Amino acid sequence: MSFPETGITRVVEEKLKYLSQRQQALASNVANADTPGYKAKDVQKPDFRKVLDASVSALAAARTNPAHLAGNPIVPTVYPMVTRATTDELNLNGNNVSIEEEMQMVAVNAADYQLALGVDMSMDRLFNIALGQQSKSKK
Repeated sequence: MSFPETGITRVVEEKLKYLSQRQQALASNVANADTPGYKAKDVQKPDFRKVLDASVSALAAARTNPAHLAGNPIVPTVYPMVTRATTDELNLNGNNVSIEEEMQMVAVNAADYQLALGVDMSMDRLFNIALGQQSKSKK
């Protein structure tokens, strides 16, 4: 069942998108660790406070007539990729990927994703409770 979008659900949804895209960038860095001249990339972190503020303010407007203009998306669905500045020295092959740092970022990113996913699942359960429906995950 699809639940109404609230400010919190929008922030969690965008956080999951961001973390998913970041995981791809980090995996690409690890895969290119031995590529000569490769520069580590990352996904530009959005300001989630702005996402929340925009979500709350967007709730006030309603499109009551098909002739009205539709609102713009609050945040992009694809976050910009940036080359990561690093203080480390370049490797002998000219790239700036440190496997140790990348693996640490992968682990932190995965933990953040699991946390955001847990919040999302909890929101689903809360909506089910509010609607008087038994949670599907309960046994």
